[in-house]
Parts: sequence; C-alpha cells; structure tokens
Amino acid sequence: MSRINHIFRIAIIFLISVSTVSSQTTDLVFSPINVSDGLSDNQIRFILQLSDGRMVFKTSGNINLYDGEHFKYIHHNTHHIYPLKSYNGFYRIYQGKDSLLWIKDAYKLMCVDLRTEKYLPDLDIYFKKKGFKKSVDDLFLDSGKQLWFLSSGRLWKYNSSDFIDIKANKGQLQDLDSHNNILYLFFSTGEVVCHDLKTGRKLYNSAAYPVSQHDFFNYTSMVVKGKHGFFQLRNGSKGGFFYFDIQKKVWKKILETSYTLNTLAVTKDDIAYISCTNGIWIINSQSGQKQYLPILKKVDGSILKTEVSTLFYDKQGGLWLGTLNQGLLYYHPSRYKFKYIGRSAFESAEKGDVTVQSFAEEKNGTIYIKAGEVIYHYSSMHENEKTLTVVKPSSVPLEILKKLHKTSTFIGKNNETAFLKDIRGWEWRGTQDGLKLFDPQKKKKRIFYTKDGLSNNFVHAILEDHNHNIWITTSYGITKMQIDSVNKKISFTTFGSDEGTLQGEYSDGAAFEAVDGTLYFGGINGFNTLKTNHVSQEKLPFKPVFTNLFLKGEKIEAGVRYDGRVIMPEAAPYTKEIELSYDQNFLTLEFSALNYQNPSQTYYRYQLKGIDNDWRETSTGGGNENWNNGILTASYTNLPHGNYTFLVMASGNDRKWDGAVSELRINIKAPWWKTTTAYVLFILLFTASIAGGIFLYLYYSRKKIEQNHKEDILLLRIRNLIDQCSYLETEKENYLAQTNLQSVQSAETRNENRVDEMFLAKALELVEKNLNVPDYSVENLSRDLCMDRTGLYRKLIALLDKPPSLFIRNIRLQKAAGLLLEGELSISEITERVGFSSSSYLSKCFQEMYGCRPSEYAEMIKKST
Repeated sequence: MSRINHIFRIAIIFLISVSTVSSQTTDLVFSPINVSDGLSDNQIRFILQLSDGRMVFKTSGNINLYDGEHFKYIHHNTHHIYPLKSYNGFYRIYQGKDSLLWIKDAYKLMCVDLRTEKYLPDLDIYFKKKGFKKSVDDLFLDSGKQLWFLSSGRLWKYNSSDFIDIKANKGQLQDLDSHNNILYLFFSTGEVVCHDLKTGRKLYNSAAYPVSQHDFFNYTSMVVKGKHGFFQLRNGSKGGFFYFDIQKKVWKKILETSYTLNTLAVTKDDIAYISCTNGIWIINSQSGQKQYLPILKKVDGSILKTEVSTLFYDKQGGLWLGTLNQGLLYYHPSRYKFKYIGRSAFESAEKGDVTVQSFAEEKNGTIYIKAGEVIYHYSSMHENEKTLTVVKPSSVPLEILKKLHKTSTFIGKNNETAFLKDIRGWEWRGTQDGLKLFDPQKKKKRIFYTKDGLSNNFVHAILEDHNHNIWITTSYGITKMQIDSVNKKISFTTFGSDEGTLQGEYSDGAAFEAVDGTLYFGGINGFNTLKTNHVSQEKLPFKPVFTNLFLKGEKIEAGVRYDGRVIMPEAAPYTKEIELSYDQNFLTLEFSALNYQNPSQTYYRYQLKGIDNDWRETSTGGGNENWNNGILTASYTNLPHGNYTFLVMASGNDRKWDGAVSELRINIKAPWWKTTTAYVLFILLFTASIAGGIFLYLYYSRKKIEQNHKEDILLLRIRNLIDQCSYLETEKENYLAQTNLQSVQSAETRNENRVDEMFLAKALELVEKNLNVPDYSVENLSRDLCMDRTGLYRKLIALLDKPPSLFIRNIRLQKAAGLLLEGELSISEITERVGFSSSSYLSKCFQEMYGCRPSEYAEMIKKST
C-alpha cells in the first residue's frame, strides 16, 4: 500500500510539473557533435569552459579540448592517477587561476597541465614540491578559483598554511564555496556549515531537509553559486534540487524526483538547467516555472530520448548537453534563426522529392504554398500541431492561384535563374554560376561568387525585404546582402545548415516576404521561415585564441623538436612568442574566435606588422571548403628575417571591431651570414685585408729602396772592377817576375795552383768558345772537360763558390756587358751572340747580376765615369 502511495505521490508531482511546463513551452533544437566530428568517444562525463573560452569535454576515454573546429585529445594512464579516499561522487573538473586542470572521479584524482597538454605524473611528488606533504583525501575549488585540500579532517587552503578543522561536523564534506570572506561547507547530511575565512571560526549551520530524509539525498552533491545564494543538487534514493539563501540563511526545496539528477548549470539570471536520466529540466528559480524535456529535438528533425549525463551553460549563452552514449548536443537561442519545415510536414507527399515552388498571402495573412501540383495552407503552430494542410485549388482565391503560378514559372535567359530590380534601381540577376549586378545610373556591371561572400555560386532566388536588404538562396545556404545607404558598400552574411537552412538546394524563384516581415524560402523537401528581427548576434565574449602553427604545411606540435630544437615549448593557446630560423619563413597561423553560436558568421581582422600596411578583413563564410568552421587561417610565405607582431580580432555579423586584440610575436632569425657576428667577422676580414695591403705596400716600398741601394753599390763595384782591370793589365807584365818569388813556396802548392789555374782557364776558354751556342749546358762543359757533372760542380764551388750553371751564365753576361759597352750590336744581336734563348731572359738575368736592364747599362757606366 505504501508503494502505491509512493507511486501516486510521484504521479502527482509529475502532473504538477507538466502543468507548470505547459505554461512555458521552449522550442529547443540541438546540433549533434559526436565521434564523426572528431570527438574521442560518445560517452560524455563532464563539460567545462576554460578561461580562454575553449571547451573541455571529459569522455570515458579522454579529455577533449575543443576550439570550435578541432578536437585535441589528452591521454592518461594509471601512472597519472592519485587516490582520493574521501570522494565517491561523479566527475568534477576544476580550473584554478593557473593552467592546471584538476579532474575528480570516484576515489581518484588527476591533473592536466594545459600549457603542455599533458597529465602530471606522480601527484604526491607534486604536492610535496608545493609544500603540502600530507595525504590529500579530497580536493575542491570555490567560485573565487581558490583550491582547497581535505586531509585528515582538516581543510587546507592551497599554497597556504591556513586550515579549518572540520572533524566535529557530522557526515562527509561533499562541496564548498565562498562568498564575502565566508566559507560554506556542504555535508552529506544536507547541512551547510559556515566559517569566517579570516578567523576560521564557525558562524552557523543550516540543514536543507530533516534527518528523516537523509537517505533520500546523502549520496552525491553539486553546488553552483547564484546571485544571492547557492543552488545544490543532491542524490540518494531520490534526486533533489535545493536553494540556500545566504541572506536569510534558509533552504528551499525546488524540485524532488524519483531519479538521479546528474549535473547542474545556472545562468546569470538564475535559470537552472539540470540533466537527468531522461532529458533535462529547465527551472526559473525566481518565478518557480519548471519545464521538463524528456525528449530532445535535433536540427535534422529527429528526436532523441536518452540520459543526459552532464550539461554546461557557456559564456556565449549556449547550452551544451553531454549524453551517456550519443555524444554532445548544442543549443543557442539565436543559432537556429531559420525555422525548418521538412518533408514530414507534407502529408500528401509521394515517394519522390517534394519541391516547394512558390508562396502567396491573402489579405488576412493566410499563407499558401505550392509544392508540385499540390497547394498547402501554412499555419505557424507549435510542433505538436499540424502546420501544413492540403487545400483544393477550387477553394483557393483566384488571385492567389495566379501568384502561385506566376512566381514559380520564371524563365531566364543565358542561364539566368532569377531577376530582381531593387528600390535603388539596381538590377540583380541570378545565374548558375554567380550573381550579376548592373547599376543603370553608373553603367557598371559586377558579378559575385563564393570568394566574395556568396554561400554558393548557383543562385536560385533573389528577394528584397522591407529593410531593403537582398536575400539570395543558392544550392547550399542563404546569403544576406546589406548595402550601405551612404557609400553603397555591399557586405555579405551567409547562413548555413547550422542556422537551420535546408541541407539541399533551394527552388528557383521560391522566395517571399509576408506582410508581417516573415521571409519564406522554398526548396527541395521543405522550406524555411525567418523573422528578420531575430537576425542578430551577441558580441563574442573571448578574444581569438591561437590554435595551430604550420611551417611549410607541417603542423607544429608543442614540445616536439624540429630541425634540432623545440619551436613551441608550450601549447599554442599559451604561446605568446615564436622564434624561427631563416628557412622556416613559410608559415600558416590558425586562430579561433570560439564562436560556437554561429561559426559561419565569424569575421576577422588581422595584420602582420612589418608586412601588412593595414588590417586585412576576412570572413569564414563562402569560398572555403570548411566554410562554416569559424577558423581564421592566415598564411605568409618567404618572410624576410626580422621581428613581427601578428594582431587579430574577431566579430560576429555586426562587424563591430571593438573586441580584444590577440597578439603573437614572431622572430625570424637571420641566416648566419647576416647575423651581427657575421658582420663583425666581415669587418674584421675587411680590416685585415686593408692592413695586409698596407703591409705589402710598405714591404715592396722597402724592397725598392733596398734595390736602389744595391744599384748604388753596383755602380761602385763596376768602378772598382774597371780599376782592377787596369791594374791587372799593369801587373800582367810583372807576373813572370813574381813567379820567381813564388818559387820559394812549396812545390806542391805551386803545382796545385797551376792546375787550378789551368782548369779555370780551360773552362773559361770552352765557355767563351761556345758563347753563341744557346744549348751549351753544364753537361756539355763537363763532357768537354772530361769530368762528370758532380765533379765539375764540386770543383767550381770549391774554387769560385759558384755552381757550373751560374759560372756559364756569368761568363755570358760579362761578354754581353762588354758588347753593350762597345755599342755596335743591338740587344737582340747580343742575345744571340752570347747564347741566351730570348732578350727577356737576358734582361732578367742581367738585371739580377748588374742591377739594371741591358738598355740602361751603358748609360750608367758613362755616368759613373
């Protein structure tokens, strides 16, 4: 009987919840993100947003870092796990004021250093290095980013000697937070115990529920700070959602369920989102309105009924759901601007495609749609009500029939698919390859393609709305063109499937604006409606994050060596400066604006100071194969060495450039031959060359002075030689008389000198005899003297201190000198007469012996005499 009462009580609570929900129906349409998009696995355990705006998804397998386009995995092993004996709850992830990411699971703790994107090994050693030598039983982070360690019944503040003794409290500490120097401790008993942070003194305690309900909610807890208090999820045999008012110091139970409530997220307006075993709860804590969504709708129209294991409300106003095995779901109220009415709404559709061709409106606001030969009445109702109703042509007003057939039978020329003459008088023509524009006043023609901002080059319809904006439907997506009323500048905004546009093509001419300003765009298997006052976007809350660096097309990883050195010691988002070698000057930089809401409507301004004279503007819209990824890719090639600063800022489709600017400093080193050291070396070499030249100049100048001195000495020797010759002639007659005196010398000496004299006379005679023979050599002389060459060499060295070759040459030169003094023969004739091979060789040898050229010899002798 008690069980029946229990079931009845649950049913009553459910009916009350449903009745409350019906008063506030919210149409949430989610985009799925799963392993096909790069997620490591589909079992999502926890979601967190980093301080720089990137998302963290903890799955069963990995930590996933997400920048809006790329997933990066961080792997772990048992070596990275630290035991937590006091924690038995679900996954919790904290990021403190530093780059560390603390991950709690039941009875274990891990830590990721985001700068290196690696887990910290041996956390016990890390704690000891930080001065905390005790065993950590549990770890907490308050809303002020302060870490707390629980150890042996004491709560320690990280990097401080301050602690609070909590041994006297009953139950297990499950959560904590702080506000205005008061620390709030949440125990498994349902009590909150408050301590003064300055003194550590206990102030008061308050219980969320009576002791009789402890078993209902004593297992797990999660606390989130609100405007004026704390929201808390509690689980046990039931699930409970509570609120503690810190001013009134009282608890309020907001929700009680018979199942587990997994995760809690609270917006700045105190709207609470709660994930549970089936779907989510949305609760307005101020008004008390509750909405339970057990079934979730995806953008493709399909529904999903699964356990939502975790959720998160990001700083851009987006809601992330993590499912047990279906991956991620993302919703933003401004994301799906276009309402999509798909094939399932066309009840009379046959197996083939349903092509929406035209729209028309009665004066009373009734909308008619023509799809093939069938006409529908459209009613913009809630999803559980019929939106399209087949009507017979006979019941449709004649003027509506004419409009439906007229707008669906446009036939253009030259592959034209659509035509519009706008309020400015401009003529727009859609083609199968681009959009043509003609200004009759200026007689100017232009054509636009995807590179200019079109979502696709195949144009199907053109429409001007009441604000005089131009809307273009294409084979993939819709483009809005805004024309500045002053300078007539055209700006593009592209809308893709992530904004709710059709996945397939649109129909030719199927674009219409109703009286109330609602736009209608028809296509294959469905159509879109858009209320133009919804086309807006919030300011991007984060500055662009540096995500990737490519050098010559190769992705650079943090901590990896390239060409013998590490280019990025830290992960890209933490890298503020890059140093490259001179040949690493072909680079590509990737930045993400973290625009999860509408990535295709992300606009960038960037500038590389030192290269770009002004800002460059670009969109992540049309013209890119990944045109909706929201990522900036900036490439620079063959950059000269030097210091650069890359600046980048991002904006939504409002293109207001008032956000923060991200900076990345790039230093490209000069090649070794252009370095300061090389320049110093070159200067030293140049200086050495100059010094060497001066040294050589001085050396040869000194040699020349010495040569002139030798010439003077030579002249003196020549004079002495002439005097000696005269003296020898005079003394020749006395030679025989002197021989008698020499006879007193020993007979042996006389004979030896006579032999030497005879030898020299014979040698002199033979050389003089063969003066005119150029080839008369040492070999010839030694043969004529009946001696071997070695013997001749030794003899002449002993007698004259000259080798045979020099003996022969000197005799030739002496003869040449005599002939020069006679002055009867030319130098050429003298050269031939004395047996030299050439005049130049004679001149060279003559200058070595007499210190002057043959042509100068006679003149010098005359001067000396």
